[in-house]
Amino acid sequence: MSGSEWIWAWLLYLGVVLSGSALLSRRPRSARGWLAVWGIMGALALLAMSGFLTPGRSSLLALPAPWPTLVAAPLPLARLWSLVGGVLFLAATLATLSRSDGHRILYALLPLLSGVGVFLWSGDGLLLLCSWEFLSAVTYLGLVTTRRARPVWNAGWILLALSELGGMLLLLALVWLVPATAGTLQDTLVVHRMLGAASPFGTVVMLLAVVAFGVKAGLFPVMIWMPMAEPESPGMVAGIFSGLLTALAFSGMLAVMGMAGAGEAWAVVLVGLGVLGALSGALYSVVSRHAKRVLAYSTLEIMGLVFAALGIWRILSDVAPHSAASTMALDAAVVLLVMHAGAKFVLFAATDFTGRWGQGMDRLGGLVHESSGVAWLTLIATATLGAFPPLGGFVGEWLLLEAILKPVGAGARAAHVGLMAVGALLALTVAIGVAAYLRWYAFIFLGVHRGQKSIGGARPLRSYVLALAIPLVLVAAAGPGVPWFLPWLNHSLAPYLSTHSPVVAPTFVHPASAAPLVAIGANLVPAPGSHGTVFFPQGFNVGNPYVLLWVALALTVLVAGLRGVFRRRTGIRLVSPWNGGGELFTPATSWSAEGFVHPLRLAFARFYGLTRTRTQTAGAHFYRHTVINRLEEQVYGPLVAAGGWLAGHIRRVQSGRLNQYVTYVWVFVLIGIAIGVWR
Repeated sequence: MSGSEWIWAWLLYLGVVLSGSALLSRRPRSARGWLAVWGIMGALALLAMSGFLTPGRSSLLALPAPWPTLVAAPLPLARLWSLVGGVLFLAATLATLSRSDGHRILYALLPLLSGVGVFLWSGDGLLLLCSWEFLSAVTYLGLVTTRRARPVWNAGWILLALSELGGMLLLLALVWLVPATAGTLQDTLVVHRMLGAASPFGTVVMLLAVVAFGVKAGLFPVMIWMPMAEPESPGMVAGIFSGLLTALAFSGMLAVMGMAGAGEAWAVVLVGLGVLGALSGALYSVVSRHAKRVLAYSTLEIMGLVFAALGIWRILSDVAPHSAASTMALDAAVVLLVMHAGAKFVLFAATDFTGRWGQGMDRLGGLVHESSGVAWLTLIATATLGAFPPLGGFVGEWLLLEAILKPVGAGARAAHVGLMAVGALLALTVAIGVAAYLRWYAFIFLGVHRGQKSIGGARPLRSYVLALAIPLVLVAAAGPGVPWFLPWLNHSLAPYLSTHSPVVAPTFVHPASAAPLVAIGANLVPAPGSHGTVFFPQGFNVGNPYVLLWVALALTVLVAGLRGVFRRRTGIRLVSPWNGGGELFTPATSWSAEGFVHPLRLAFARFYGLTRTRTQTAGAHFYRHTVINRLEEQVYGPLVAAGGWLAGHIRRVQSGRLNQYVTYVWVFVLIGIAIGVWR
């Protein structure tokens, strides 16, 4: 099938799904079965479509006059995201079988599935804008139709407003590409591709595209809808928002870059916004008390790392085109996206089960005894996001840090010094993120149960556990499977790579070929039986990364020994931070999720803008700290106030007072006279 045929097939799929569900709307069970069947069929179709998304394959999509003819061509990495989307939608469909409102969730997800199918064919021309608008509309509908609640509608309006802002910026970027003498956009794009980075408008176009796609991808500061919308959505919907839409936006940026070409200025901006987004997301994630909001903020952390990696790739491609460092940075971005898609879907979907006892982390705990299957699968996903070797989070973050630390030659020392500062901030972000993931898992699954509602008798269905297990295929591909994944990935990214230097060496097939390699290269992800292992030519040698595991184990033994010694000498009672100690939970023995990160909260008190209140309950003293969301209060708050002020003055224009109208006329006349005299 050609791209145009796939697009018509997805639109037909959407029409059949919606019309059938409308006819069955009064019979929820029948509607759920109908939608589940079509959900599985759509997920399998996405998996099958990956075989048709070959680079360079394009077809024309003829529309009736006066609409122009569109070009259907695969997005960059469209084959990869088609596989990822198929896996996630298949898991989401299975997860809805365990919910009584599964038909409502599927009614929201399936239009999104068709939108993803169309968008994957929008790698060229005006179809990118049309499909992005279509995807924005079904994303909004996918949010507001899942649950009837005011927070959902508020988050939906913010998402819609930011999406339309992104759509207008994308339209402006595409219009900017077309000079007044051009006949069609397609002819103009050919010229811009020939000019490449020399295009005078490339940087402006890319800056517009960064903001346009950054809305969905969690780019600072236009990602404000994520912490509002994802906690209010069902887990599987939030997992797809977080894991798949962000990846599609990443490919959208690559597509616009391929059309326009750009210099380094937009890459520097992207690195700066990525670092700000990653660090602020990690800081808010580690102090949040809401289980879903922790995950929403951690999405901003991961996407900040991805955007920083994308900017670093573009900078290194210019200042050190023959170095493998730029390849490592781009590989890091994609590996982080793939592992994040699988792991974050598992964690969000797990909150549909743990949410039966609430979303407040201080009132959970002990749920590992309720479902060991959910607990183990969630532990794998948490360890992946926490960069535990050799899982995908470790591989992606290690590739990113190696790209920063790798020497790039004497001519690029200034860029390397700047990247070292970026690396320090990203390392701090990663460390804070590890604390956030440890806190999230420990306070939900370990220790004693702290909630008012007792646990027991709420075992999840097998279909739900299977739905959590399926996305871990992506985690495995981005982690232990990376020796197979990276060669395929770099072959797909060949048009974007500045060097053909490999990042995989045949160390097991031809050990002698790895003689000049440093220790880190031969041991990052050993995979006997594969054609090679990841290595970094002329890499920054910090030794075998698996030494981190042994250091962690040694420190654990040391801390346990010290606790034992001090306990015997002083009689101090051992207190597990996620348990409240060996005693049963009481207010006096509580050690809350908020208290767990109190040292971090004090260390970054200026960032959080802390306020503290003291309360006393049952003889115990509590301090409750309030964290200020600076982005809302110091960026969007003034914008809202300015909008209200402007709206108020515009409303006065419609007051019907003749004197006021005459005054406005004279003011504009005087302004016109002044401009005319000045010109």
